[in-house]
Amino acid sequence: MLLECLAEAIADTASTLASPSIGRFESGGHDDEPLERKLVRLAERGVITFPEPADPRIVRLTELGQALAAGAHPPSTRWARPWDGHWRMVLFDVAEHERPVRDRLRDTLHAAKLGYLQGSVWISPDPLDPLRDAIRAMTANPEALLFFEGRPSAGESDAALVAGAWNFPRLAEAHRECLTLLRHAPAESDPPDRWRTWLLQEHEAWQRALALDPLLPDALLPRDYLGKEIHALRRTHLRRALRFGYGLSPLPAK
Repeated sequence: MLLECLAEAIADTASTLASPSIGRFESGGHDDEPLERKLVRLAERGVITFPEPADPRIVRLTELGQALAAGAHPPSTRWARPWDGHWRMVLFDVAEHERPVRDRLRDTLHAAKLGYLQGSVWISPDPLDPLRDAIRAMTANPEALLFFEGRPSAGESDAALVAGAWNFPRLAEAHRECLTLLRHAPAESDPPDRWRTWLLQEHEAWQRALALDPLLPDALLPRDYLGKEIHALRRTHLRRALRFGYGLSPLPAK
C-alpha cells in the first residue's frame, strides 16, 4: 500500500519523496519489519533507487516500481487511449471433453478485459494482435477459434454492445463502495493506525472495482460511469495518507 501511495502521490512522474525520521512501517498492521529493511528489499528488486549520495529519507520509484503500483491496466492510460471505431470479436467452439481448455480461454479473455455477449462470444474495442497467438496456442484445433473485426450491420449501437458485454450495474455497486470509503476518509487529526486501517479497506475496495472494470476508452464509457471521479478522489486522499498516515511529504514535481 505504501508503494501505491508513493506512485499516486508523484502522479506517475519521477519526483523524489522525502520524509522526516520515521522508525517503523506497518503494512496494513501485519508486520513490524523495519522500514529500512523494506526499502533495501525494494531496491534489490529494482522497484526503487536511492540518490547519490545516499539519503535514507529519500527514495525514487523506478519505471518498474511505477508499473507495479499502477498494475497491468493503469486507469488513466486506458481511458485516454484512442478508439478507431471498430470492434474485435473472438468466437470459439471447444468440445465438451476439452472443458479445461474452454475455461482457460475464458479466464484469459476475462483477464484481458474483453467483454462477453455469450460464454463463447467475446468482444473488445482494442486490437487483439498481442493476444491472438496466446489464445491459439491453448487449443490443438485452430478451427475452433474465429477472429472478426468490424462494425455491427443491423444498427446496434456501441452503447448497446457495451451494456451487453460488461456488467456495469455490478461495477456501479463496487464504485459506490469506493465512494463511501473515500467520502469518509480519516481526519488529519486521526492517529496513523486509523489511516492504515482505512487504507487497507480502500485499497481492497478499489481492487474489487478494478477487477470488474473494463477501463474502456472515453468514447465508450457510460454516462453514469464513476471510475474517473473515484480515481481523482483517490489521488487526493492517498496524498493525504502519505502525510498524515505515514509522515511522508511529497516534494514538488520537477
